[in-house]
Amino acid sequence: MSDERVQLGVLLPTRGVLFADHGPPDVSPIFRMAAKAEEAGYHSVWVGDSVTAKPRLEALTTLGALSARTSRIQLGTAVYLAALRHPLIVAHAVASLDVLSTGRIILGVGAGRGGRSILSQEFENCGIPFMERGPRITELLDACRRLWTQTPVSSEGPYYPMTDVALEPRPVQAGGIPLWVSSNWVKQGLRRVAKHGDAWITNVTSLDAYQQCWSFIQAEAEKIGRDPQHIHHCLYLTVNVHPDGDQARRDGRQFLESYYKKPAASVEEDLVCVFGSPAEVLERINGYAQLGTRTVIIRFASPNQFEQLDICTAEMLSQL
Repeated sequence: MSDERVQLGVLLPTRGVLFADHGPPDVSPIFRMAAKAEEAGYHSVWVGDSVTAKPRLEALTTLGALSARTSRIQLGTAVYLAALRHPLIVAHAVASLDVLSTGRIILGVGAGRGGRSILSQEFENCGIPFMERGPRITELLDACRRLWTQTPVSSEGPYYPMTDVALEPRPVQAGGIPLWVSSNWVKQGLRRVAKHGDAWITNVTSLDAYQQCWSFIQAEAEKIGRDPQHIHHCLYLTVNVHPDGDQARRDGRQFLESYYKKPAASVEEDLVCVFGSPAEVLERINGYAQLGTRTVIIRFASPNQFEQLDICTAEMLSQL
Protein backbone atom coordinates (compact mmCIF):
# COMPACT_ATOMS: atom_id res chain seq x y z
CA MET A 1 0.00 0.00 0.00
CA SER A 2 1.04 3.65 -0.17
CA ASP A 3 2.61 5.24 2.87
CA GLU A 4 -0.61 6.94 3.94
CA ARG A 5 -3.22 4.72 5.54
CA VAL A 6 -6.35 3.83 3.57
CA GLN A 7 -9.48 3.81 5.72
CA LEU A 8 -12.35 1.41 5.13
CA GLY A 9 -16.06 2.05 5.34
CA VAL A 10 -18.90 -0.45 4.95
CA LEU A 11 -22.17 0.03 3.09
CA LEU A 12 -25.08 -1.28 5.15
CA PRO A 13 -27.80 -3.37 3.43
CA THR A 14 -30.68 -0.91 3.80
CA ARG A 15 -32.27 -2.36 0.68
CA GLY A 16 -31.61 -6.02 1.35
CA VAL A 17 -33.36 -6.02 4.73
CA LEU A 18 -36.66 -5.05 3.12
CA PHE A 19 -37.11 -8.29 1.25
CA ALA A 20 -38.28 -10.60 3.98
CA ASP A 21 -40.24 -13.73 3.06
CA HIS A 22 -43.10 -12.66 5.27
CA GLY A 23 -43.98 -10.13 7.94
CA PRO A 24 -42.34 -6.75 8.53
CA PRO A 25 -38.68 -6.25 7.58
CA ASP A 26 -36.08 -7.33 10.10
CA VAL A 27 -33.79 -4.31 10.35
CA SER A 28 -31.61 -5.72 13.13
CA PRO A 29 -28.80 -6.73 10.71
CA ILE A 30 -28.18 -3.05 10.00
CA PHE A 31 -27.59 -2.26 13.65
CA ARG A 32 -25.52 -5.40 14.23
CA MET A 33 -23.30 -4.70 11.20
CA ALA A 34 -22.74 -1.12 12.31
CA ALA A 35 -21.85 -2.28 15.83
CA LYS A 36 -19.42 -4.90 14.50
CA ALA A 37 -17.80 -2.38 12.16
CA GLU A 38 -17.36 0.11 14.99
CA GLU A 39 -15.92 -2.51 17.31
CA ALA A 40 -13.49 -3.74 14.63
CA GLY A 41 -12.19 -0.24 13.93
CA TYR A 42 -13.68 0.64 10.56
CA HIS A 43 -13.71 4.32 9.69
CA SER A 44 -17.37 4.58 8.70
CA VAL A 45 -20.68 2.97 7.82
CA TRP A 46 -22.78 4.19 4.92
CA VAL A 47 -26.35 4.00 3.63
CA GLY A 48 -27.69 4.33 0.11
CA ASP A 49 -30.65 6.42 -0.97
CA SER A 50 -33.71 5.97 -3.15
CA VAL A 51 -37.40 6.71 -2.81
CA THR A 52 -38.97 4.39 -5.36
CA ALA A 53 -36.39 3.28 -7.95
CA LYS A 54 -34.53 1.00 -5.56
CA PRO A 55 -36.74 0.67 -2.45
CA ARG A 56 -34.80 0.86 0.80
CA LEU A 57 -34.97 2.40 4.24
CA GLU A 58 -34.93 6.20 4.10
CA ALA A 59 -31.33 7.32 4.39
CA LEU A 60 -31.41 10.14 6.94
CA THR A 61 -33.95 8.40 9.17
CA THR A 62 -31.68 5.36 9.22
CA LEU A 63 -28.64 7.45 10.11
CA GLY A 64 -30.59 8.92 13.01
CA ALA A 65 -31.28 5.44 14.36
CA LEU A 66 -27.63 4.44 13.82
CA SER A 67 -26.42 7.52 15.68
CA ALA A 68 -28.22 6.22 18.77
CA ARG A 69 -26.73 2.72 18.40
CA THR A 70 -23.08 3.76 17.86
CA SER A 71 -20.71 6.20 19.51
CA ARG A 72 -17.50 6.60 17.48
CA ILE A 73 -17.85 5.49 13.87
CA GLN A 74 -18.54 8.02 11.11
CA LEU A 75 -22.00 7.87 9.50
CA GLY A 76 -22.48 8.73 5.84
CA THR A 77 -24.69 8.60 2.77
CA ALA A 78 -23.35 6.93 -0.37
CA VAL A 79 -24.95 8.53 -2.08
CA TYR A 80 -27.85 10.83 -1.25
CA LEU A 81 -30.03 11.94 -4.18
CA ALA A 82 -30.14 15.46 -2.82
CA ALA A 83 -31.89 16.97 -5.83
CA LEU A 84 -35.08 15.19 -4.77
CA ARG A 85 -35.29 17.51 -1.75
CA HIS A 86 -35.26 21.22 -0.94
CA PRO A 87 -31.90 22.42 0.45
CA LEU A 88 -33.45 24.00 3.53
CA ILE A 89 -35.01 20.67 4.47
CA VAL A 90 -31.76 18.82 3.76
CA ALA A 91 -29.65 21.32 5.70
CA HIS A 92 -31.98 21.21 8.71
CA ALA A 93 -32.22 17.40 8.80
CA VAL A 94 -28.49 16.82 8.35
CA ALA A 95 -27.51 19.47 10.90
CA SER A 96 -29.87 17.83 13.39
CA LEU A 97 -28.23 14.47 12.65
CA ASP A 98 -24.82 15.99 13.28
CA VAL A 99 -25.98 17.24 16.68
CA LEU A 100 -27.56 13.90 17.57
CA SER A 101 -24.44 11.99 16.53
CA THR A 102 -22.01 14.46 18.19
CA GLY A 103 -20.40 15.42 14.89
CA ARG A 104 -20.11 12.14 12.99
CA ILE A 105 -22.08 12.83 9.79
CA ILE A 106 -20.75 12.86 6.21
CA LEU A 107 -23.15 13.89 3.45
CA GLY A 108 -22.23 12.06 0.27
CA VAL A 109 -24.35 13.35 -2.61
CA GLY A 110 -24.84 12.34 -6.23
CA ALA A 111 -27.02 13.02 -9.23
CA GLY A 112 -27.82 9.41 -10.08
CA ARG A 113 -26.79 7.80 -13.34
CA GLY A 114 -28.38 9.14 -16.49
CA GLY A 115 -30.14 7.07 -19.08
CA ARG A 116 -32.13 4.95 -16.64
CA SER A 117 -35.88 5.12 -17.01
CA ILE A 118 -36.55 3.87 -13.49
CA LEU A 119 -34.47 6.71 -12.02
CA SER A 120 -35.97 9.39 -14.24
CA GLN A 121 -39.44 8.17 -13.27
CA GLU A 122 -38.48 8.46 -9.60
CA PHE A 123 -37.50 12.10 -10.08
CA GLU A 124 -40.60 12.92 -12.09
CA ASN A 125 -42.85 11.32 -9.46
CA CYS A 126 -41.15 13.48 -6.81
CA GLY A 127 -41.90 16.57 -8.89
CA ILE A 128 -38.33 17.17 -10.08
CA PRO A 129 -37.50 17.20 -13.80
CA PHE A 130 -34.80 14.58 -14.27
CA MET A 131 -32.63 16.76 -16.50
CA GLU A 132 -32.51 19.47 -13.83
CA ARG A 133 -30.91 17.25 -11.19
CA GLY A 134 -27.33 18.39 -11.89
CA PRO A 135 -27.82 22.16 -11.59
CA ARG A 136 -30.21 21.63 -8.68
CA ILE A 137 -27.52 19.73 -6.75
CA THR A 138 -24.97 22.44 -7.46
CA GLU A 139 -27.31 25.12 -6.11
CA LEU A 140 -28.27 22.91 -3.16
CA LEU A 141 -24.65 22.31 -2.10
CA ASP A 142 -23.94 26.03 -2.06
CA ALA A 143 -27.14 26.71 -0.11
CA CYS A 144 -26.43 24.02 2.49
CA ARG A 145 -22.90 25.25 3.10
CA ARG A 146 -24.19 28.78 3.64
CA LEU A 147 -27.10 27.67 5.85
CA TRP A 148 -24.68 25.79 8.11
CA THR A 149 -22.19 28.63 8.45
CA GLN A 150 -23.99 31.97 7.89
CA THR A 151 -27.05 33.76 9.18
CA PRO A 152 -29.30 35.00 7.79
CA VAL A 153 -29.15 33.44 4.33
CA SER A 154 -30.88 34.81 1.26
CA SER A 155 -30.67 33.45 -2.25
CA GLU A 156 -32.08 34.37 -5.65
CA GLY A 157 -31.16 31.01 -7.15
CA PRO A 158 -33.43 29.80 -9.94
CA TYR A 159 -34.50 26.65 -8.10
CA TYR A 160 -34.39 27.50 -4.40
CA PRO A 161 -34.91 31.20 -3.65
CA MET A 162 -34.76 31.96 0.08
CA THR A 163 -35.15 35.12 2.12
CA ASP A 164 -33.53 35.82 5.51
CA VAL A 165 -33.26 32.21 6.68
CA ALA A 166 -31.61 31.61 10.06
CA LEU A 167 -31.12 27.86 10.48
CA GLU A 168 -31.01 26.12 13.83
CA PRO A 169 -29.49 23.89 15.00
CA ARG A 170 -26.08 24.44 13.51
CA PRO A 171 -23.87 21.38 12.87
CA VAL A 172 -21.41 20.35 15.57
CA GLN A 173 -18.60 20.08 13.02
CA ALA A 174 -16.78 23.34 12.42
CA GLY A 175 -17.43 24.64 8.94
CA GLY A 176 -20.52 22.50 8.53
CA ILE A 177 -21.06 18.94 7.38
CA PRO A 178 -18.37 17.46 5.09
CA LEU A 179 -19.75 17.30 1.54
CA TRP A 180 -18.51 14.27 -0.39
CA VAL A 181 -19.57 14.68 -4.01
CA SER A 182 -19.82 11.72 -6.37
CA SER A 183 -19.04 11.68 -10.07
CA ASN A 184 -17.55 9.41 -12.67
CA TRP A 185 -16.40 10.75 -16.06
CA VAL A 186 -19.11 13.44 -16.31
CA LYS A 187 -17.68 16.93 -16.71
CA GLN A 188 -20.53 18.71 -14.96
CA GLY A 189 -20.24 16.34 -12.01
CA LEU A 190 -16.46 16.66 -11.84
CA ARG A 191 -16.75 20.45 -11.87
CA ARG A 192 -19.17 20.11 -8.95
CA VAL A 193 -16.54 18.09 -7.08
CA ALA A 194 -13.89 20.72 -7.81
CA LYS A 195 -16.08 23.58 -6.57
CA HIS A 196 -18.03 22.07 -3.67
CA GLY A 197 -16.51 18.74 -2.68
CA ASP A 198 -14.63 18.12 0.52
CA ALA A 199 -14.17 14.72 -1.06
CA TRP A 200 -14.67 13.01 -4.41
CA ILE A 201 -16.58 9.71 -4.45
CA THR A 202 -16.21 7.59 -7.55
CA ASN A 203 -16.55 4.06 -8.87
CA VAL A 204 -14.81 4.45 -12.23
CA THR A 205 -13.77 1.03 -13.43
CA SER A 206 -10.20 1.66 -14.56
CA LEU A 207 -7.14 3.37 -13.18
CA ASP A 208 -6.72 5.31 -16.43
CA ALA A 209 -10.24 6.73 -16.13
CA TYR A 210 -9.61 7.54 -12.47
CA GLN A 211 -6.48 9.51 -13.36
CA GLN A 212 -8.28 11.36 -16.15
CA CYS A 213 -11.10 12.33 -13.81
CA TRP A 214 -8.71 13.52 -11.14
CA SER A 215 -6.68 15.57 -13.62
CA PHE A 216 -9.90 17.27 -14.73
CA ILE A 217 -10.91 17.98 -11.10
CA GLN A 218 -7.46 19.43 -10.39
CA ALA A 219 -7.62 21.74 -13.39
CA GLU A 220 -11.14 22.92 -12.56
CA ALA A 221 -10.26 23.54 -8.91
CA GLU A 222 -7.20 25.57 -9.86
CA LYS A 223 -9.31 27.69 -12.22
CA ILE A 224 -11.38 28.91 -9.26
CA GLY A 225 -8.41 29.32 -6.94
CA ARG A 226 -9.02 26.20 -4.89
CA ASP A 227 -6.22 23.84 -3.81
CA PRO A 228 -7.23 20.39 -5.14
CA GLN A 229 -5.05 18.71 -2.54
CA HIS A 230 -7.78 19.59 -0.03
CA ILE A 231 -10.18 17.27 -1.86
CA HIS A 232 -10.20 13.82 -0.29
CA HIS A 233 -10.45 10.75 -2.58
CA CYS A 234 -13.05 8.04 -1.92
CA LEU A 235 -13.61 4.85 -3.93
CA TYR A 236 -16.97 3.04 -3.88
CA LEU A 237 -16.03 -0.62 -4.39
CA THR A 238 -18.33 -3.61 -4.90
CA VAL A 239 -16.64 -6.66 -3.35
CA ASN A 240 -17.01 -10.36 -2.82
CA VAL A 241 -14.06 -11.70 -0.86
CA HIS A 242 -13.33 -15.32 0.01
CA PRO A 243 -10.15 -17.34 0.70
CA ASP A 244 -11.05 -19.25 -2.47
CA GLY A 245 -10.89 -16.55 -5.13
CA ASP A 246 -12.82 -18.63 -7.67
CA GLN A 247 -15.64 -19.05 -5.16
CA ALA A 248 -15.72 -15.28 -4.65
CA ARG A 249 -15.96 -14.70 -8.40
CA ARG A 250 -18.83 -17.15 -8.76
CA ASP A 251 -20.71 -15.76 -5.76
CA GLY A 252 -20.13 -12.11 -6.66
CA ARG A 253 -21.34 -12.46 -10.22
CA GLN A 254 -24.34 -14.50 -9.15
CA PHE A 255 -25.25 -11.70 -6.73
CA LEU A 256 -24.96 -9.04 -9.44
CA GLU A 257 -27.22 -10.96 -11.78
CA SER A 258 -29.81 -11.50 -9.07
CA TYR A 259 -29.68 -7.88 -7.86
CA TYR A 260 -29.62 -6.09 -11.23
CA LYS A 261 -31.55 -8.64 -13.32
CA LYS A 262 -28.98 -8.54 -16.11
CA PRO A 263 -25.66 -10.21 -16.97
CA ALA A 264 -22.89 -9.61 -14.46
CA ALA A 265 -20.50 -8.55 -17.22
CA SER A 266 -22.68 -5.56 -18.11
CA VAL A 267 -22.81 -4.47 -14.46
CA GLU A 268 -19.02 -4.75 -14.18
CA GLU A 269 -18.69 -2.35 -17.12
CA ASP A 270 -20.46 0.34 -15.05
CA LEU A 271 -19.24 -0.31 -11.49
CA VAL A 272 -15.79 -1.07 -10.18
CA CYS A 273 -16.09 -4.59 -8.80
CA VAL A 274 -13.48 -6.96 -7.42
CA PHE A 275 -14.32 -10.55 -6.61
CA GLY A 276 -11.51 -12.70 -5.31
CA SER A 277 -9.22 -13.61 -2.45
CA PRO A 278 -8.25 -11.04 0.20
CA ALA A 279 -4.90 -10.59 -1.55
CA GLU A 280 -6.64 -9.91 -4.87
CA VAL A 281 -8.98 -7.38 -3.35
CA LEU A 282 -6.11 -5.63 -1.57
CA GLU A 283 -4.14 -5.49 -4.80
CA ARG A 284 -7.03 -3.75 -6.55
CA ILE A 285 -7.42 -1.26 -3.69
CA ASN A 286 -3.69 -0.62 -3.78
CA GLY A 287 -3.89 0.41 -7.43
CA TYR A 288 -6.38 3.14 -6.57
CA ALA A 289 -4.48 4.09 -3.42
CA GLN A 290 -1.40 4.82 -5.49
CA LEU A 291 -3.50 7.41 -7.36
CA GLY A 292 -4.78 9.07 -4.21
CA THR A 293 -7.68 7.04 -2.81
CA ARG A 294 -7.74 7.35 0.97
CA THR A 295 -11.22 6.02 1.81
CA VAL A 296 -12.81 2.91 0.36
CA ILE A 297 -16.52 2.26 0.87
CA ILE A 298 -16.99 -1.48 0.53
CA ARG A 299 -20.31 -2.78 -0.65
CA PHE A 300 -20.54 -6.55 -0.24
CA ALA A 301 -21.97 -8.34 -3.29
CA SER A 302 -23.34 -11.21 -1.27
CA PRO A 303 -26.43 -12.25 0.68
CA ASN A 304 -23.99 -13.31 3.43
CA GLN A 305 -23.13 -9.84 4.63
CA PHE A 306 -21.74 -10.87 8.02
CA GLU A 307 -19.51 -13.56 6.55
CA GLN A 308 -18.10 -10.99 4.14
CA LEU A 309 -17.57 -8.48 6.94
CA ASP A 310 -15.76 -11.08 9.06
CA ILE A 311 -13.41 -12.05 6.21
CA CYS A 312 -12.71 -8.42 5.43
CA THR A 313 -12.00 -7.67 9.08
CA ALA A 314 -9.73 -10.67 9.62
CA GLU A 315 -7.84 -10.61 6.33
CA MET A 316 -7.85 -7.05 5.04
CA LEU A 317 -8.48 -4.37 7.66
CA SER A 318 -5.08 -4.65 9.34
CA GLN A 319 -3.33 -4.57 5.95
CA LEU A 320 -4.55 -1.09 5.13
